[in-house]
Amino acid sequence: MLLCGAAFGCGGGETAGPGGGGGATAGTGGAAAGTGGAGPGGAGGSAGASGSAGTSGSAGTGGGSGSGGAGGSAGTSGSAGTSGSAGAGGGAGRGGGSGSSGGAGAGGGPGGNAGRGGTGGAAGAGGTGGSAGVGGAAGRGGTGGAAGVGGGSAGRGGAGGSGAGGTGGSGAGGTGGTAAPKLIGFATLNGGTTGGLGGQTVTATTYAQLKSYAESATTTIIMVEGTISNGANGGKISVKSNKSIIGVGSTAFLNGVGIDINNANNIIIQNLRVSLIGVTTRTDTAGVYSSTGDEGLPQILVNGGDAIGIAGTSKNIWIDHCELFAQDPDVQTNKDLFDGLIDIKGQTGFITVSWCYLHDQHKGGLVGASDTDVYADRKITFHHNYYNKVKLRVPMYRGAVGHFFNNYVVAAQDASEIRASTCLRVEKNYYEALHYSIYTTSDSPGSTERIDNVEVDHASRAYPANCTADIPYVYSDALTSVTNDVKTVVPRSAGVGKI
Repeated sequence: MLLCGAAFGCGGGETAGPGGGGGATAGTGGAAAGTGGAGPGGAGGSAGASGSAGTSGSAGTGGGSGSGGAGGSAGTSGSAGTSGSAGAGGGAGRGGGSGSSGGAGAGGGPGGNAGRGGTGGAAGAGGTGGSAGVGGAAGRGGTGGAAGVGGGSAGRGGAGGSGAGGTGGSGAGGTGGTAAPKLIGFATLNGGTTGGLGGQTVTATTYAQLKSYAESATTTIIMVEGTISNGANGGKISVKSNKSIIGVGSTAFLNGVGIDINNANNIIIQNLRVSLIGVTTRTDTAGVYSSTGDEGLPQILVNGGDAIGIAGTSKNIWIDHCELFAQDPDVQTNKDLFDGLIDIKGQTGFITVSWCYLHDQHKGGLVGASDTDVYADRKITFHHNYYNKVKLRVPMYRGAVGHFFNNYVVAAQDASEIRASTCLRVEKNYYEALHYSIYTTSDSPGSTERIDNVEVDHASRAYPANCTADIPYVYSDALTSVTNDVKTVVPRSAGVGKI
């Protein structure tokens, strides 16, 4: 899905118009000369005069030369045809009566797809043929916005007469940003995921603003700029339905502020850095605590310790191009100090997590809070995510069908733990420098459909039982088909500032 409007611009122009007419008498070609065919001469008399020369467009070439007309006095050129609205040549000129030639098609104006050169005009009835067609000017591509789409394909040439048409110009591509991210996976189902599309666009630069906009009942696109925190106590944003929360450039950082999605639907979280390292130790009794912090004091867990938590009956969530982290687990060794980077539980489903950079944390994320927390529609797609030094739960998956493809996992301990009531398609992922890659447990066995994964430097362990996952969406155009390419493609494009 391409998002256009306040969050993303789209370029491109209109469809090209037809090319100008070719001449019966000699016309010169354009800059990238394709030649038109000769128009047949008229009947008897002195030789016809040459038609006007075809001029080339930026990319379209001129019309072909026409053959000399026999018959009456020299044909005179008609007036130039007007340009097409989207950058192609005018219509083909027809021959005039008694030696009057058809008008040359002028080049199209800038703006849409590229115009092609005009095809030759038909010979004039009883007189000389039309003058050489003027090639359509190449339409310039539209300017991209933050994620604009480039200019389109070359326009079609005008309809030909009996003379052969000029060759078409190639269209110049649009300038500007890269294509907007496309939603793939289970979040495309169940009615789709559009977030705040159609609502007002606002900008949040403070914790109070972000909390107010995200927790309102209004459909909203929220652009986040700069670092947002809530001091030593941390904070939690409880996002309501029909919201897009999108970071601006590479600036948006929720420092010690967790995102909570509970009983809310149709939400997009995109281009945000989220970390819980801003949370400090506490000596009072407020909040929810883990066992102890590094100083032996209770540690408050903002948002239950999750960077992003999804619970209740939440449906249709897309988390894309985010960076989620806590602290280096080799330095901060208490694995229970924080919880998961993305935890999903309850009767949730139709979720896609794509192109995220998750790093420096003990627990990546769980699906299902316990072996009894299973749900038939908890259907989740993880694709093109980069897990670097995330030790466990990459992911821990319980319940229903899932899809884990084209992810790069490096420096984990025990990575993909497949547990109760699961059939997970694990496809074309690259695992390296870890302990266990894809495994299950004897007390809570799950199943996998494993397709062409690369597993480097890992300990041996029995794989989960085989299954066939029901993946009902099309994803072939998003799949990195060569698994060895995953370790290059994913780090290059995952995380913030890359959309």
